[in-house]
Amino acid sequence: MKPASPRFEPISPSALAHLQHEPSVRLTKPYQVLLTVNDAKMQFGERVLWEAVNFSIGTGEFVALLGANGTGKTTLLQSLLRLVPLSAGQVMRTPHTRIGYVPQLKNFDPKLPIRGRDLVRLGLDGKNLLFGWIDPHKTLGRYWMSTKQKNYHIDKAIDEVGGRAFSDAPLNMLSGGEQQRMRIAQALVSEPDLLLMDEPLLSLDVASQQVVSEILAHRKQTHHTAILMISHEIEPIIPLIDKVVLLAHQRAQVGDLSLLPMSSLYNPSMLSSRVDLQNAVDTSES
Repeated sequence: MKPASPRFEPISPSALAHLQHEPSVRLTKPYQVLLTVNDAKMQFGERVLWEAVNFSIGTGEFVALLGANGTGKTTLLQSLLRLVPLSAGQVMRTPHTRIGYVPQLKNFDPKLPIRGRDLVRLGLDGKNLLFGWIDPHKTLGRYWMSTKQKNYHIDKAIDEVGGRAFSDAPLNMLSGGEQQRMRIAQALVSEPDLLLMDEPLLSLDVASQQVVSEILAHRKQTHHTAILMISHEIEPIIPLIDKVVLLAHQRAQVGDLSLLPMSSLYNPSMLSSRVDLQNAVDTSES
């Protein structure tokens, strides 16, 4: 059965219940666990940021990593990328899993002489220049990719985010939404199996949030890419969410949208409140 198109209008409680019990993706290839977190702990000095964190993500799943400010969401994401070592526990990645990463949106230096297309190209060239020669999982063919082959993959990624019209413009001339689409294209150019995203909807207007959400829906449903995304903006991605990882009380609660207060689904700013998130965890544990 062909997957239903994502809906972005405000949903009713009955529609929410349907979404929780009806898979948003019907896979046409076998499900495979791509990444597993076992008993993960992060501690800085005497401060425990989080501990006993356990969850997994597999083919075609959309996992929303949620929590109040200061609960360690970005640190957890960076630990999955092995940029920050865990204090205890482990992150296990299925061999040869390709990972794309979209960091938080930040302003580019106005003097930076780079176009949108050049940023996307770094998704192919950046790892070669920095780590390629010591990466045992890098395929040899990527080292010898011709300029024509690279341009094909770059154009394909840019087209996937609908960015052809502005891809040759300087980055500092692009709007926030256009820059974010170029960042997503950079992450997609290497055809990742798993996409890790840190607040990709942050500071975007409603129209740009919907465009980004539709790009992710297409990637999830057509390519079966697994997506783990930090966000305080919940409404645009409700139709995509398969699993929620909610950080609070130095722990991670794993479940579906029922973990969250109903008010936060209609008012994304509610997710900035520690009180509401703690109430959500307390309710789920009762």
